[in-house]
Amino acid sequence: MSSFKKDLASEESRLENVSSDVVKFALANGADECEVNIGAVKGLSVSCRDQDIENIEFNRDNGMSITVYKDKRSGAVSTNDLSLDSIHEAVLSAINLAGYSDPDPCSGLCDKDLICDSFKDLNLVFDNNVDADFAASKALELDKMAEEQKVKGIKKSDGSSFSSYLYTTVISNSNGFTKARSSSSVSADITMLGESDGKMQRASGSSIARSIEDIYTSQRILDEAYEKTLLKLNSRKIATGKYNVIFTRSAVQSLWGSFSSAISGGTLYRNRSFLCNYLGKQVLSDKISIYEDPFVLKGLGSRNYDSDGVRVTASDIVKDGTLEQYLLATYSGRKLGIKSNGHASGIHNWYISFKDGTCSFDELLSKAGEGVVVTGLMGQGIDLVSGNYSRGAEGYYFKDGKFVHAVDGITIAGNLKDMFLNMEAMADDFDERYKIQTGSILIPDMTVSGD
Repeated sequence: MSSFKKDLASEESRLENVSSDVVKFALANGADECEVNIGAVKGLSVSCRDQDIENIEFNRDNGMSITVYKDKRSGAVSTNDLSLDSIHEAVLSAINLAGYSDPDPCSGLCDKDLICDSFKDLNLVFDNNVDADFAASKALELDKMAEEQKVKGIKKSDGSSFSSYLYTTVISNSNGFTKARSSSSVSADITMLGESDGKMQRASGSSIARSIEDIYTSQRILDEAYEKTLLKLNSRKIATGKYNVIFTRSAVQSLWGSFSSAISGGTLYRNRSFLCNYLGKQVLSDKISIYEDPFVLKGLGSRNYDSDGVRVTASDIVKDGTLEQYLLATYSGRKLGIKSNGHASGIHNWYISFKDGTCSFDELLSKAGEGVVVTGLMGQGIDLVSGNYSRGAEGYYFKDGKFVHAVDGITIAGNLKDMFLNMEAMADDFDERYKIQTGSILIPDMTVSGD
């Protein structure tokens, strides 16, 4: 075992012992149940601008949250001071707070039969060995390459960065669960400024991975920044009307994010979702299925258990358009009368598939013929209660399957329920940088407000 692995294992063991001792102290001082979460992060980030180092940020933080339950009343306290005296004071404060809260029959730890007791090696931790000099050299390399490569329409770099972090979380509770989980992350990005007719535009290229070996080359990151920036230049207005709309693989992430929120237990039990009481009913086009796999090696959404300590499983979320399950944590599941299915930490790795298969992005443009490609969204115009959707957007107008001109300052409007049911086709341009694996998606006949 490498020294990195040994040191990490030692630190994980230390934090597990600390959290376990906190649970014992809480029970000894009157708590019926106790759960402790410790979060630790260390790493660095370097940014540069105009080929000079702008910032070097080192990060080494620890934090602990303590939740106790007594007579179905709960109290929670957080602290960044992990000294013994501070922890004991926090526990006693949490127990005291519990005495002032109202009893809640749904409160408490997860059911014992749901606790994770099998742990797969998901290959989430790497010794990326990134120090300040290395991170600075990678950030500067991006900035210098952007200066040297003269691309028509590109004015200059607007800054680049490189970062590396190691995260460790520990969950311990009085049901006998204590486990540490570590993961690494490396990322690089650059933002380019473009100019045309005196109007400036900016866009970024980036890469993120568990291992430094999987980070994109600097040229690939630059090429993405160039392409996205150039697509924004020379924008023109379009007339308000009905358009075939293609949400690119990055823009459609927000749609799937809204979908996951709409089927999340916390939203559902509060009756704040347009998909309340839709379990077992059609919620997407019958061409679409969503499969969740928490056990993907190096996956950005991979884990063995959620933040309640509940084991996770690979399963269908949506099958042929029909909603197979809600996303439930312990508390939200109890509120709905359904057992948790391991989603206290949100979604895991999602895989979107189309029954008719996928096509290339160019083929998707040809299939649509004419319309708007949305490359970016802005604003908060989403009402999950009604499903009403209205967001500012940018992208480009296409005709006969070909790019015509950039557009910005437009608004895309509709209802999420209709949008999900009307998804017609998907491209095969999946992006490993997201935990939701989806291609660009075509939704026909959407309302677009232009000039």
